Amino acid sequence: MEVSCKSLPMNQNGYALPMVMAISMIIMIMTLSIAFSMRHKIAVISELKDQSLARLKSYSAMNETIYNILTSDFTQTGIKIYLPDGAWKSWNLYNEPIALDDTTNVRLQDVAGLVSPVTQASDFANLIHGTFGMTPDVNSFIDKLADWQDTDDLKHLNGAEAWDYKAAGYPYVPRNYYIQTLDEMHLIMGVDSSMLDAIRNDITYWGADHINYLTMSANMLHVMLGDDRTVAAVLKMRSEHALTGNYFSGLTGIPRSDMVMFAPSALIRIRVTARLNKAVDRIEAVIAKRETQTLPYMVLEWNH
Repeated sequence: MEVSCKSLPMNQNGYALPMVMAISMIIMIMTLSIAFSMRHKIAVISELKDQSLARLKSYSAMNETIYNILTSDFTQTGIKIYLPDGAWKSWNLYNEPIALDDTTNVRLQDVAGLVSPVTQASDFANLIHGTFGMTPDVNSFIDKLADWQDTDDLKHLNGAEAWDYKAAGYPYVPRNYYIQTLDEMHLIMGVDSSMLDAIRNDITYWGADHINYLTMSANMLHVMLGDDRTVAAVLKMRSEHALTGNYFSGLTGIPRSDMVMFAPSALIRIRVTARLNKAVDRIEAVIAKRETQTLPYMVLEWNH
């Protein structure tokens, strides 16, 4: 008996639906991927735009600040800026923020109100001890800083010379010369970076030929004067723009001398901060106001 085999027609509807769903899923995934990529690119472009505008604002603020410093007169605690309409305004020189607009501020600091680990080693040690106490870590840092800068191989009590660095596995040894930047102190054996960060607002590399108590920070005044009530009185008078050298001397008993002057130095540290949404741009500089025919000012340091 012969059996006849006939091919059965395929159910096209049964295959088409899964294929359409699969293709639709692929298209949807591709669309979402493109949308996500575009949204990410837009966000990146927006961040770059904000960062660029913040940078422009910080440079503009720095230019405005330098201009105001050059065309102003020093007071005992700040600068007196003359305006086109004949009025004037005062900017402080003790690191309190000065708002230029809602998103930009500047801090000015008379360098004579700071201390230098290079030219004012004893005042620098007083700042360290006054801020953190007479702890072993503080004593060790002071001695190690001295060994880093002196030219001999004689180790201070808590210091470290070349053989100590080699024994500890450091790839370098003390330079036996004055530090060239404040950040160089981070290279010193066992240094606590958080300690340096905590006093950074009160230290400078450059140093001045005198100190000026009138432009010191509150922390520095506490360290140097050691009397909370006296410091409070000084800060109150300063906030009221009434602090003078004579008043300070009468209150503290500290007279004017060759090393103590109640007037700003020619060196000013400038810190500009500009913000735009999440973007932040900062510039820090130290300038010397010369007021000469050929050299109105010099930029001694620039960090951006």
